[in-house]
Amino acid sequence: MFQSRLVSLLRRGRTSLLCRASSEAGVASRASSQTIAIKEVVERSPYVFFNRFIHKGFYSPPSRNMSTTSTLLSSAEYTKAGISMLVTKGPEAQKKVGMWIFGCAAWVFSMVVLGGVTRLTRSGLSMTDWKFAGGLPPLTQEEWDAEFEKYKQSPEYKRVHRGMNVQDFKFIYWMEYAHRMWGRGLGIIFAVPFTYFLAKGYITRQLGLRLATLFALGGGQGFVGWWMVKSGLEEPVSEYVEPRVSAYRLAAHLTSAFVIYCGMLWTGLSVVMPQPPTGTIDWVRGAAKVRRFVIPVSILVGITSVSGAFVAGNDAGRAYNTFPKMGDTWVPDDIFELKPIFRNFFENTSMVQFDHRILATATLFAIGAMWFATRKLDMHPGIRSLIGSTLGMAALQVTLGISTLLSYVPVSLGTAHQAGALTLLTMMVILTHTVRKPSPALLKSLASLPKSG
Repeated sequence: MFQSRLVSLLRRGRTSLLCRASSEAGVASRASSQTIAIKEVVERSPYVFFNRFIHKGFYSPPSRNMSTTSTLLSSAEYTKAGISMLVTKGPEAQKKVGMWIFGCAAWVFSMVVLGGVTRLTRSGLSMTDWKFAGGLPPLTQEEWDAEFEKYKQSPEYKRVHRGMNVQDFKFIYWMEYAHRMWGRGLGIIFAVPFTYFLAKGYITRQLGLRLATLFALGGGQGFVGWWMVKSGLEEPVSEYVEPRVSAYRLAAHLTSAFVIYCGMLWTGLSVVMPQPPTGTIDWVRGAAKVRRFVIPVSILVGITSVSGAFVAGNDAGRAYNTFPKMGDTWVPDDIFELKPIFRNFFENTSMVQFDHRILATATLFAIGAMWFATRKLDMHPGIRSLIGSTLGMAALQVTLGISTLLSYVPVSLGTAHQAGALTLLTMMVILTHTVRKPSPALLKSLASLPKSG
């Protein structure tokens, strides 16, 4: 009797233990399932371009036992992983929207470059009127003669281009006309797909608001451009002053173009990379340390780019065409010539070029210091590669700037230098986006993963 009761109790205890173990295994399985779901989101890129970049180390490499499949995730899988998406309707919609946004960003980049060519060839003041919707260029000789007569009334023709014939005028007119129509073309390229994607339900409300804001800024950019051109059509304050657009207005026009471009680039990156590359919790900590350097350096790169707009607006690149000294001195004597003092930083040719030299040098050293300070951090190999590439681009940009100065600002080098500034800014935006903080769900899942060698 006693033995049978003992056997019964032992069986009951064994059954209880098995049930308890089964329950705990179920909880662990669910947690593991959620972890794997989030892990897959990190490992599987939502865009073909980034999948190709994966194999170069931008996402977790195979050495960390993480697959690099090119399969796209569905919106449901992202939702399961606790990650919010900017595009709905699956990976194909995500791919299409991403391609469109990056295409628009590339269009803005080309507009900045074309604007630089227009300025360097002194073509920006060739069109003396402006229509919001644009219009056809002159098609007959009579129309060209009429347009040329309008230009002859401008201060630039009277003081700079006097004696120009109609054939030379056609060249600068076509440059400015192309720049303006390229901007209007961007409006169409943006608005038509945007309307289509909205109608298809691809775009979330958050993304829609971002894109609508960028579209409004793009529309305002046309008004800013004409506001800038108008300043160059006014009579200069002195007969000895060469007609040119206001440096303040040119800086506003170029800065707003940079803002629109960076906004488009950041938005496109957010669409195709809902989460930053992580891999391990140690790499996340490394990215957080990098982020402390990236943000101030990005600000410095932006300030240096804007200072370049004032160099262009004051035509300061054609003064002091020596390096490292400015003429025979390190610091010109007239850098504080204007009153009040703050005007010198924006209107004094000597100070404007001196400032740009100092800022460009500081930018190069800051990026170099960032590379040196982060070289031994345990971070994602893609981030390490991006920092090294940014340092190389900064060195190239400084080299382009010095070459442009010593060569008295030829169109080719001047355009390359402006494109280089935007390229460096591009790399800083990508780097800042890459080291941003992951979502809480992703951090929690990484913390629960076992450490790997």
